[in-house]
Amino acid sequence: MRLQLPALLALLPLAAAAQPYNAETTYRKLAADYPFIRIAASTAPGPVQVRKDVVYARRGDLDLALDLYLPGPARQAAPLVVLVHGGGWRSGDRSEMAPLAARLAARGYAAASVSYRLSGQARYPAAVDDVRDAVAWLRANAARFNLDPGRVAIAGGSAGGQIASLVGMTDAGALRAVVNIDGLSDFTSTEALRHEDDPAKNPSAAGAWFGGRYAEQRALWHAASPIAHVDKASPPVLFIVSGAPRFSAGREAMSAKLQGHGILAETVALPGTPHAFWLFDPWLAPTVDAMDDFLGRVLGKPPARAPWSPDLGNGRYRNPILHADYSDPDVIRVGDTYYMVASSFANAPGLPLLTSKDMVNWELVGHALPRLVPVAAFAAPQHGKGVWAPCLRYHDGKFWIFYPDPDQGVFVTTSTSFTGPWSAPHLILPGKGIIDPTPLWDDDGQAWLLHAWAESRAGFNNVLTLRRMAPDGRSLLDEGGKVVIDGNRLPAYRTLEGPKLYKKDGWYYVFAPAGGVEHGWQSVFRSRSIEGPYEDRIVLAQSTTDINGPHQGAWVSTPEGTDWFFHFQDKRAYGRVVHLQPMRWQDGWPLIGAPSSAPGVGQPVLEHAKPVAGAFARREPAVGDEFDGSKLGPQWQWAGNWQADWYAIGDGKLRLMAQPSAPLRQLASVLTHKFVAPTFSATASVSLDALRDGDQAGFGIAGLADNWFGVRRVDGAARIVMVRCGEGGPCVDEVGPVLPRFDARLRIDVTDGARVAFSYSPDGGRFVPLGAPFEARMGRWVGAQLALFATGAPGAQAAIDYVRITP
Repeated sequence: MRLQLPALLALLPLAAAAQPYNAETTYRKLAADYPFIRIAASTAPGPVQVRKDVVYARRGDLDLALDLYLPGPARQAAPLVVLVHGGGWRSGDRSEMAPLAARLAARGYAAASVSYRLSGQARYPAAVDDVRDAVAWLRANAARFNLDPGRVAIAGGSAGGQIASLVGMTDAGALRAVVNIDGLSDFTSTEALRHEDDPAKNPSAAGAWFGGRYAEQRALWHAASPIAHVDKASPPVLFIVSGAPRFSAGREAMSAKLQGHGILAETVALPGTPHAFWLFDPWLAPTVDAMDDFLGRVLGKPPARAPWSPDLGNGRYRNPILHADYSDPDVIRVGDTYYMVASSFANAPGLPLLTSKDMVNWELVGHALPRLVPVAAFAAPQHGKGVWAPCLRYHDGKFWIFYPDPDQGVFVTTSTSFTGPWSAPHLILPGKGIIDPTPLWDDDGQAWLLHAWAESRAGFNNVLTLRRMAPDGRSLLDEGGKVVIDGNRLPAYRTLEGPKLYKKDGWYYVFAPAGGVEHGWQSVFRSRSIEGPYEDRIVLAQSTTDINGPHQGAWVSTPEGTDWFFHFQDKRAYGRVVHLQPMRWQDGWPLIGAPSSAPGVGQPVLEHAKPVAGAFARREPAVGDEFDGSKLGPQWQWAGNWQADWYAIGDGKLRLMAQPSAPLRQLASVLTHKFVAPTFSATASVSLDALRDGDQAGFGIAGLADNWFGVRRVDGAARIVMVRCGEGGPCVDEVGPVLPRFDARLRIDVTDGARVAFSYSPDGGRFVPLGAPFEARMGRWVGAQLALFATGAPGAQAAIDYVRITP
């Protein structure tokens, strides 16, 4: 029987295994001093393929394995980063490096986290030999995993940093670069000996690895020091160091020695951080940024990757297909193209328009509503109001969108081309609280409109009302309509809403969710008569999955006759993200997703074969902007109805004209951008042309609580400023350091759980953390949003060179 390393460790005597070294045990040590940290998630933000437990070598009955994190398929072979875990050479395992591996793979690097024999199993140099063998195995099997054997780097943290650096210095022909993250460079330095040769430690971590103290094993202590092997053939080295210099002892001397040979040696310091910082947010993001910058220059930067892509590149997709706030999606097919529209609430332009050829890869092509109507009513932000759940249809040679404004009624707009122009919205059904309209043109020439009710405006909900509609969609033909489905008469039903009306095989079907967006379910109702009575069945529920409240969407069929269902999931600060589920018919009822333990009720799938066979170009809605065009991209929306003189685009820059100062939540002139993935970084290059004190340019997070930072003129000088506004509470200003100029790079790092960290760079170099991380707050019916703005004196303005969003 062969044992893999974790299994063997479990059989070791307690004396042979040290205190487990992992993110959980380290967090318990650090949390009191760093209450804002969180253990970094190991889930991949991009379309990363993970191959776990790949055996690369055998040592007797022991299998040595690695975990591979591969970027989504690409024509070009990926550069490889071999990752070596820490743990004092006697503890830890390769899972420590999973968050770092996942983030690197999301940026286009392949990453391999390797196991090696710990000091309780075999002393130095066994671990080094193991890692060297892992590198050789990966290079030999490069074609199997689409790796570039000529672009291989090695990186490690703590003891893993020392091992990685030593392998890099002694096997330079196989390795193009080394990243040493807070690991020793010289065991024989005074600082290292003070800690690793301390007689009070019996033995020290290094002493246990070497089998003796420095005086007893002097040659081994020297041979294991990466600095001892530096020569003119050594590869470039990046040192990433914490605020505890003892762990990177020998770095300065080794850096000088490398530079003496004309070899690139750089250091990125993260002041104020503890050892093992790379295991935690908010410090994983700057670690990945530093590695990406260095490796991109040394190995060649991989092609840019989207922060989130559902297409796994192997004929399968993952959910959500849109990890962004495309709330209340409705989807139709016309020919071989799929079209989607979503709600947009108070943002303008409204009614986002998306297209796809395979239901998985979606492109944002514009908006149907340039400004909300009536225009004057939305001159100031109207949070939670505006465009609620729309319905998209294709009839009589044109596209139709029926959308509700809960304070005005139901509007309809049409176009012969999906990308527009769309007709001016026509109010077909005035009234408060009328929401979620869905039309049907029946086989007999009659037309109908079904809708729900918002209790906040109408005083009641949980019922669906059917109205007779003129076939031209311009008017209704009855006075009050008829309640055809009453959720109050159904056991446990509440908040029945979001209907979509279809007809199939002589049956009228109403797909409608109930139970609320966070904790509800999806029901289907059917009847032989459009006016009822209707039978009901719950067809999709959360069940044992993590997909809460699968809610409100659209049934779509392919030309081949397969059926699919789109729905959203409320992820609070991330917004209402869009999922795609397989759907099949069973006894005249749809079963959506995968079968659950409840008969006839499906549960969401996280991964599935793609709906449409064939090769389709990967598409994602545009994110960020270089502002190289002549107009704003569709990824941007304003917080209210916009005015043409608020901005200008030219010479590769966006210029935001300063508007009168007000709290962020009261400004319509805020340019917003959706959150685009569970984890991402957004960097804005901002220059302020200030005329007087108080003029400012800001970048931040808008929601029920607003948090932003930026550049402000204070006493004639440029200062960094941070402003935090609680929900319904006062705003607190914090004026930071003086800047050398009125420009800065402003970075927002969003990590798992919508945790946000701000940092800035005054010169495009190292980023300086600003304030403590915080949790983004959702807005009113929308997710949190990136926010960009300028306020101050007339004539002041901010020039935005770019907003770059990366995984």
